[in-house]
Amino acid sequence: MQADLTLRELLEVGAEEIRSRREATLLLSAVAGLDLAQLHLRGDDPVPPELERRYRQTIRDRARGVPFQIITGTTEFHDVTLRMEPGVFIPRPETELLVEEAREAITARTGPVAVLDLGTGSGAIAVALAVAFRGREEVTVYAGDRDGQAVCLARENAERNGVDHRIDVRESDLFSAFSELAGTLDLVVSNPPYIDPADSDTLPVEVRLGDPAGALYDSEGGTGFHRRIAAEAVNFLQPGGHLMLEIGETHGDEVAAVLRERGYRDVRVRQDLAGRDRFVIGERPGPGVG
Repeated sequence: MQADLTLRELLEVGAEEIRSRREATLLLSAVAGLDLAQLHLRGDDPVPPELERRYRQTIRDRARGVPFQIITGTTEFHDVTLRMEPGVFIPRPETELLVEEAREAITARTGPVAVLDLGTGSGAIAVALAVAFRGREEVTVYAGDRDGQAVCLARENAERNGVDHRIDVRESDLFSAFSELAGTLDLVVSNPPYIDPADSDTLPVEVRLGDPAGALYDSEGGTGFHRRIAAEAVNFLQPGGHLMLEIGETHGDEVAAVLRERGYRDVRVRQDLAGRDRFVIGERPGPGVG
């Protein structure tokens, strides 16, 4: 009769199959319900058959491309931990730079500040901003998503991070559920869908398995949502308010031109850490300024 594997031996099995000791360790930690220190100290413990079965299935899922965040049910984003579930977009590290841009814009303002995050998904941007300004009660964050599942998850993540009283999350097709905010917002941020469906075969298997199509693809070639948001945001931003949009890396000039056509000023394209165009930022002009 074969002896039970130890936790350390089972970890080696996982690391060899997915070629990542770090992920194999984190997955075993999650499946076993042990933190990393406990996992190390109990490395010689025998593994119960049910735990081994669940871990091997987890490793198989990861090997075929199921995102790590979906398997573990959580992800780290900026300074917050978010619960994740299948069917909701997984926030990416580059979007943390959009949070930093938004933080700078909010910090530069005095008095009450109103922020709207469109297409919030898991609530990543909205929750990160609410947590960043936890001590500044006059900063109010609104968030919207057209998907009801995402709205529920965003609300849960706001509660998990202790900022549910600071974020108003609504089911909304872009601005549709926020009509009373017209002319009052200081900042509109969004990471909208920007992948052309024709490019779907070029995406990593993790993206195709882990993210809902509605959060990825734009049937207008990657800038359709940006055009809609830029057109409508003019009516929702206060004069001097900012629009910040994440973009596809080849869309910088096109989206910047869209904002200029809509009357935004000081339009600029910002790069991510890899030097690729990733964000377009513009300021709504004040009265009489075009």
